Amino acid sequence: MTATEPKTLVFVYDREGTSQTDRLFARLAICRAYAAEMVWDVAGQWVDRGDAAMGERRPFWQGMVESMKQEGQGRRIVCLVATWNRVAYDAADRARLCQLVSQIGGTCVAVEDNASPPPPPSSRDVALRRIRASGVQVRPGTTLIRHDGKSA
Repeated sequence: MTATEPKTLVFVYDREGTSQTDRLFARLAICRAYAAEMVWDVAGQWVDRGDAAMGERRPFWQGMVESMKQEGQGRRIVCLVATWNRVAYDAADRARLCQLVSQIGGTCVAVEDNASPPPPPSSRDVALRRIRASGVQVRPGTTLIRHDGKSA
């Protein structure tokens, strides 16, 4: 970022159809940590809950878009979600909602797209899975393998 380039303003969004809050708070924390890592300013967070989180009409999404219009003047504005499913499971619904953000000059970003992939399994892990798959588990932690490679 150069001195003349305006700082990015982030609007964190999530939705939760259940009363589960632990996962919701974890996802919001992931978004806030990512924004801090990117040195983006967080304008706030918007969460649709219950039926509003599942329907086409998302009151907090609409409110977020309105806030983006008002607060994002002259700045790069980003709607940040932990995963694309936090916008919508259905790709067409997701595209329609993201279109509302792009129409006002914003961008939607998912943290999952910018995370590094998990490391490949070690060869030891692969070998143990093959052994377990070719044998018969006689008790937890013990697999019986025939010497000819066939299951017992």
